[in-house]
Amino acid sequence: MSEEVSIRLPEATEAQALLTLMDQLQQESHTFSLVDADEPLSAAQEADQLVQIQQSTRHLLLVASVGPQLIGVCSVAPTPQGNVGELGVAVAKAYWHVGIGTALVDEALYWLETASDLQAIGLEVQTRNVPAVKLYQKLGFERTANPATTVIDASGQSVTAIEMVYQRHSAN
Repeated sequence: MSEEVSIRLPEATEAQALLTLMDQLQQESHTFSLVDADEPLSAAQEADQLVQIQQSTRHLLLVASVGPQLIGVCSVAPTPQGNVGELGVAVAKAYWHVGIGTALVDEALYWLETASDLQAIGLEVQTRNVPAVKLYQKLGFERTANPATTVIDASGQSVTAIEMVYQRHSAN
């Protein structure tokens, strides 16, 4: 890839671009879906959330961009367990398989180790998404003891998923 990719925190002024990217990602992948997709946010609401997230040690939102164009997103949000964050990552299809997802997750793990008060980051990954499972294993995620579950993907199909977790190493 000849273009320079930047991994960074999004600016509040990019709220509409981020919402547009999220819509695009949902259309391009059956493995990416938004929890609150039925209640879309306005650009102003998204901008407010971006400001709040940047002030949190329990929430993270990163974007990947080429120039001003947003091409990927990575989020960490606390789970009901309290000390574990849930990871979500997606990259625009035109940029698949060039290391952007790896860079986003790697940056989220660095944040966990250096700036967060969470103890771990977990995720649920569809077993058919073999590249993602291999990526998470390469970065230090381990499969939990919980049995595989069935989830409904973005197209409404039932698929098998497993839980994986990355434990923080530092004594932060």
